[in-house]
Amino acid sequence: MARPATHPQPGGRRRGVLLLHESRALLGIAGPVILSQLGTVGMNTLDTIMVGPLGARPLAAVGLGSALHTVALMICTGTLLGMAPLVSQAFGARDRDGCRQVLLQGLWLSLWLSVPLIVMNAIGEPLTLLMGQDPDVSELVGEYMAALAWGVVPVLLFMAFRQFLEGMGIAKPAMVITILGLGMNYLANRAFIYGIPGWIDPMGMVGTGWATTAVRWGMFVAMVLYIYRRPDLHPFRGVHWKPESRLLRRIAWIGAPTGAQIGLEVGLFSFAAVVMGWFGALQLATHQVTINIAATTFMVAMGVSIAGSIRVGHHIGAGSVRGIRRSVLLTYVLSIGFMAVCALAFLAIPGPLMRLYTNDPAIVRLGASLLFVAAIFQIFDGAQVAGFSVLRGAADTRVPMLIAGFAYWIVGAPTALYLAFRTPMGPIGVWAGLCVGLAVAGILLLHRVRLVLWR
Repeated sequence: MARPATHPQPGGRRRGVLLLHESRALLGIAGPVILSQLGTVGMNTLDTIMVGPLGARPLAAVGLGSALHTVALMICTGTLLGMAPLVSQAFGARDRDGCRQVLLQGLWLSLWLSVPLIVMNAIGEPLTLLMGQDPDVSELVGEYMAALAWGVVPVLLFMAFRQFLEGMGIAKPAMVITILGLGMNYLANRAFIYGIPGWIDPMGMVGTGWATTAVRWGMFVAMVLYIYRRPDLHPFRGVHWKPESRLLRRIAWIGAPTGAQIGLEVGLFSFAAVVMGWFGALQLATHQVTINIAATTFMVAMGVSIAGSIRVGHHIGAGSVRGIRRSVLLTYVLSIGFMAVCALAFLAIPGPLMRLYTNDPAIVRLGASLLFVAAIFQIFDGAQVAGFSVLRGAADTRVPMLIAGFAYWIVGAPTALYLAFRTPMGPIGVWAGLCVGLAVAGILLLHRVRLVLWR
C-alpha cells in the first residue's frame, strides 16, 4: 500500500465532526450491503425452513450439499472481491475509466471460475460418499448439487457487477435485487418442493436446488437491466473487451488470497458439517439449523465490514491517513458491538430461535446447547471479519490468508476433532473447536491491522 500524505493533527472538536461524518458515510454504504447480505443468507434460511417439514434426512442433505457448494462458491466469489479495492481506490482517485476496466476483467474472471465450480457440483454424490456420509443422504446431496450447478454462471456474474457498483459506494441496487430475489425464492420453493397441481410435479428437497438456480438467473437479469438503464455509469464505455492479462493478474493477486481465506473459513464450517454427519442425521440436521442462525447474525457484521473495506479504499485513493484510521475504528466498533447483542439473544432465547425452523424436540434441545457455544464465538467472529475486510480494502490479503490457514486448520479443526471424540463433549465439542479457531484469527488479525493500517 502506498503511504498517503500526512496532514496536521485535527483538534478534538474537529475529530468528533470527522468521526461523525465517517460514521454516516460508512453506515450509508453498510445499510444496503447488510440488507443484501441478509437477503442472501435469508434464501438459505428459507430453504432450510421449507425443507424442515420433510424430515431429518432431507434437512441433513440440504445442509451438507449447501455446505459443500458454499465452500467452492465462496472461494470463487472471494476471488472476485479482489475487484473491490481496485474499484474503490480508482473511484477515490476519480478514475472512472479504471473502475470500468476492472469490471470487464472481473466478468471474464467470473466465467473462468465457473468451470471448476460446475464440475464440483456435478459430483456431489461420490464426493460425499468419500467423506463417509450415509448413502441415502449422499444420493439426495448429489441430486441437490446437480440442480445448483445450473445457477453457477449467473451468481458469479452478478457478484462481479455488485463489486463494481459497491466499490463506487452504490450499494442499493444489489440490495433491492436481493430482497426481490428473496421473495422470488419463496415462490419458487413453494412451486418446486411441493408442486403446483396440473403444472409442476412435487420435487421434494431437490426442488429447493432448482428454486435457487431460478432465482440466481432472475437476479442476474435484473442487474443487467439496471446497468443498462443507467447510462451515467457507462460500464463498458472506452474499455477493451478482450481479456487483459495485467489487470486480470492484479485482480487475482489480490482476490485469490481473499478467496482462499474465505474458503478456509467456510471450509472450516463445512468440515464441521461433515463431522456432525459422522454422529448421525439428527446431529447434522441440528448443525444445519444452528449454523443458519449464526450465519444470519454474521451477515450484519460482514455487511458493516464490507462497507469499512470500501471506505478504507476510498481514503487510500484520496491519500488520507486519518480517514483510514477512522474507518478502521468504526468498522471494529460496529461489527463487534452488534455481535455482542446477538450473543445475548443466543443465551436468552435459544429454544424459540430453534423453533423458528423445527419443532423436533431432539433438534431443539441439541441446538440450544450449540447456540450457547455460538454466543461465545460471536465476539470473535465480529472481530475477525472486521480485520479481514479493512485489510482487504488496503489490498493486504496474503498475510491474512496465512492467518486464516493457521487459525482455522492448524488450531480450530484439530481442536474440534479432539473435543468431539476425545472428551465427553461430543457434537458440542465440534462447535467449541470452531470458537477457538475464530478467537485465534481475531487476535492475530487485530495485530496485523495495527501494523498495516494504524502505525
